[in-house]
Amino acid sequence: MRRAAGWLVLSLLVPGGVAAQTFTDSGLALAVRLVSEGQGDSARALVRARLAALPRTDSLYAEALFAAGTVAEHLDSALSAYRRVSIEYGQSPWADDALLRVAQLSFAARDLGTVRRSTDRILMDYPFSNVRAAAAYWAARVRLEEGQVAEACPYLQQAADSAGADIELANRARYYLQRCRAATPPPADTAAAAGTPRLVYAVQAAAVGSAAAADEAMRRLADAGYKTRVVREDGLFKVRVGEFTTRPQAQALQAELRTKFGGQPFVVEERR
Repeated sequence: MRRAAGWLVLSLLVPGGVAAQTFTDSGLALAVRLVSEGQGDSARALVRARLAALPRTDSLYAEALFAAGTVAEHLDSALSAYRRVSIEYGQSPWADDALLRVAQLSFAARDLGTVRRSTDRILMDYPFSNVRAAAAYWAARVRLEEGQVAEACPYLQQAADSAGADIELANRARYYLQRCRAATPPPADTAAAAGTPRLVYAVQAAAVGSAAAADEAMRRLADAGYKTRVVREDGLFKVRVGEFTTRPQAQALQAELRTKFGGQPFVVEERR
């Protein structure tokens, strides 16, 4: 059995860290603190006791499962706990974080297919998740590992633009963006010729895999007074707001949407 502890592996996998979520249960929070101090056996005993005391229908059960993954001694145990959260409790506040942990651990284990599936699910099914920037970063990393630089670049740009206060994540995304710039051919001499589409800036609020999810995102935005539109690209429904001539104008709307709705909206460029 692979013996790399989930908490230890994740601590080495930054960005993403080991505390994207704050544990609401004091016993679970104590367990996570204990494992960070090297008291793994005590931490796991606390989590096992908490799981045994909770019915599986309790809203706290998903949090306890997530804690079990965080304090796990073995990589397989951590992955199993996080997968249970993402599958059995897909509507809980812990599901998107659990998927991100699966992606991070799978990247360390070189299971690139699982990284792709997990990050794609976050980006498609959780339009207002606070881990979308990190998911985009790992979605890009797996594509870079597979030699798909052109596919990775939009994800890297999304991660860099929507990282918010996570400066480390933004810096890492920008570091890998250098590969995109190196792979982009210089503009042709005719780039400024008549008829070249004008550049505008918008804010992408969501990118989801179904029309129903896009409709829900648009409804929430429309109820708050925003005029939205959907762009179908790369098999996704991308919900966007605004049309600005300068990036700072779009960034102001980006900050406004983040304040009102959470998640990680980001600025995109469009050619009109």
